[in-house]
Amino acid sequence: MTPSRVAPFCVLAAAMSIAKPSSAGVWGSQPTVGVSGDYSTNPGLLNLPNTAESHAALLLDGPTTYNGDAFKFSVLPSFRLSDTQGYSSLDSDYAHLNVSSEFDTARSALILSAGLARDSSLYHDYILDGAAGVRRDTATAELNWDRHLTERLEFNTDISTSRVRYGAPQGVGTLTDYKYTSVTPGLTWDESERTKITATASAGRYKSLDGATESSNANLQLGFTKKLTEIWSLSASGGYSRANNELNTNEQFLEFTGSGIAIVSVPIAVKSSQNGSVFSVSLARQTELLLLAADASRQLTPTGFVFLSRQDSYGLKANYTPSERWTFGGDVHRVNYQQPQRSGPIVDLDISTLRVFATWQWTEHWTASVNVSYVLEHFATPIIGVDSTGVSVELSRQFDWKTFQ
Repeated sequence: MTPSRVAPFCVLAAAMSIAKPSSAGVWGSQPTVGVSGDYSTNPGLLNLPNTAESHAALLLDGPTTYNGDAFKFSVLPSFRLSDTQGYSSLDSDYAHLNVSSEFDTARSALILSAGLARDSSLYHDYILDGAAGVRRDTATAELNWDRHLTERLEFNTDISTSRVRYGAPQGVGTLTDYKYTSVTPGLTWDESERTKITATASAGRYKSLDGATESSNANLQLGFTKKLTEIWSLSASGGYSRANNELNTNEQFLEFTGSGIAIVSVPIAVKSSQNGSVFSVSLARQTELLLLAADASRQLTPTGFVFLSRQDSYGLKANYTPSERWTFGGDVHRVNYQQPQRSGPIVDLDISTLRVFATWQWTEHWTASVNVSYVLEHFATPIIGVDSTGVSVELSRQFDWKTFQ
């Protein structure tokens, strides 16, 4: 669905969802206004000199929720108004609207959600289009159903779809408009108070909107979650994934005709596959003041390239909260992206990120935070390394929760 088609669907779904329960529940809203400033020595990770940028932005959030006995509904608009024009900056303008409704019974929960977004393809994890970010329009819809079959056995299924369109790049375009739909059913068995065993399957369909490429993928994983001690917990899953890809193109041939030699264009389909293991592992230590966590994962995911991209991710993080007003933290993250191309070999990107931050709850309503980051990227053959150092500061004011009927 395009953004123009999803917007009426969101409004209609919201109106239908709240028509009956609205008289019994409570509406509330708690808006937040903030300002941010950002400086980066090389925000686009370009192999060029003099790429430093600094930006300022106004942040606006207006979450509005409805809570009934068994029904919840939320509308979450979020905006950023930047001093930059276009979408080539980390602080580019954005507009997000997410709508969600949840209906609970004694043994099940049903969640319906939809979203619209206009932002930049230049993420903070630095996946970008050529030498600059471009506008990205996204429409999403999702259904999640969770059902307790018995006291120990739980069934969950998730159905989601998304459609993404990108603006025209300044240089060579590398991103492809696409739609992606997936179905993920799963079972969870409470083996004991400390241990849960999981089995999940997933099937997805990726297709570029120009019809040139498409991919069908499926995977099956087994895993478990275990509370090792009162403060240590471990979660792990692993399995096998397969993706069948198809590239639709035209190949030209020389053909002898009655009037001479002519060039004939013949449509062909080039097929390939991506097979291998997928996994996810996380280990966490949680105390009253300190959180330590480590994680590793491999997955196939749509990122705007011609087929699904394989991502290997590894990370460490720590959060320390010495008081109600102060929070300190940091993380180290490394991601390897294998980006398939329409022609030519797979492009490998290795991106490592180091980040430290501090948040101060100045008053009940005012919050200030500072974030310092260092990013290093390796790409191409021979390997080229580029890096960036950035500092961002944010001050926000959260208003009191307002209830209304």
